[in-house]
Amino acid sequence: MPWVILVILVSFFANRSAVLLLPLAEWVSYLVCALLAILAMPVLALGMKACPLRVISGRDRSALVTDGIYSYIRHPICLSCVLLAFSAAIGFKSTAGLMVAILALIAAYLHASLWEERELERRFGSEYCEYKRKVGMFFPKLFKSKV
Repeated sequence: MPWVILVILVSFFANRSAVLLLPLAEWVSYLVCALLAILAMPVLALGMKACPLRVISGRDRSALVTDGIYSYIRHPICLSCVLLAFSAAIGFKSTAGLMVAILALIAAYLHASLWEERELERRFGSEYCEYKRKVGMFFPKLFKSKV
């Protein structure tokens, strides 16, 4: 979450000139901002509900969480943070914020997610490998593999 705060701050203070981020009407950028936020907030809420803080913090290592939103995507909290950062960058019309969201945020969350996946494979073994095969990392798999 600190990355999202960084993107919002950079977006707010950077590029406050009349130069538009995208050659779109102003209302379109606000609409995109609102749609991304509307999509991200329920994903974040469902991710936090299905995997409470005691599991995220590592205090409860007994079971693999595969229900709720985790039956569709493996990293909903990371996805929602990235979507909120893009929403802020587009809403504030900040090119610098958008670059931070693209470069730093996606790289950081991708790195964290890959590290988490290695740890979960080590901890849960074939159970997690089977879960990985069925469920998409950041987006739902449209076609489930049968192997």
